[in-house]
Amino acid sequence: MPVPLLVFLHGLGQTPQTWQEQVTALPAGTKAVAPWLEGCRPGASVPFEVGRAADAVLAQLNRFGVDQVALCGTGLGAVVATEAAIRSPQAVSHLVLHAGVVHTPRLAATVQRLALKAIPAARFAEAGVDRAKLNVLLDALFAVDFRGRLGGITAKTLVIQGGADKANAPGAAALAEGIPGARLASVSGAGPAVYAEAPEAFNELLYGFLA
Repeated sequence: MPVPLLVFLHGLGQTPQTWQEQVTALPAGTKAVAPWLEGCRPGASVPFEVGRAADAVLAQLNRFGVDQVALCGTGLGAVVATEAAIRSPQAVSHLVLHAGVVHTPRLAATVQRLALKAIPAARFAEAGVDRAKLNVLLDALFAVDFRGRLGGITAKTLVIQGGADKANAPGAAALAEGIPGARLASVSGAGPAVYAEAPEAFNELLYGFLA
């Protein structure tokens, strides 16, 4: 695989372990890392901010002594990967996006906030989730607006979409349409977590794209 470094970026409310199925299937000789998104690690001293998280991802180049990275992100991780590819086009050779967004309409954001507010506090406590921190992450996600910025991405881009995932379909289509030369791949029957629901199909797409 010609990619010098592959960086996996987890989604909202997830951990680096999200990518276990992909890491265990790494092709021989592939160097990969799955860091916490800056500001998402439990006990993080700084709040999450998309730009700050993207800069932290780009810092992996210096850490590993490479000139370029391939980024694979889901959800919030896809947002951070997209921002990194916009900020530093020359540093990102490949971009693999799953469940990403270009822009969240105000009505959709309001509906999701109300749905979150309706969940009893006890449910969050049982799951070990910090409700206040989750709200901060959602605010950052809903503030994302890549409209008019995607044209600056030069990375080879693959957008992966679950065939049964209707909620994320508009975002996938918008990313594939907005990023120059991007390819959209749909995995039949898969929902909003293709990497976990259909790991073999996801890995075939991912590693075939990077080869």
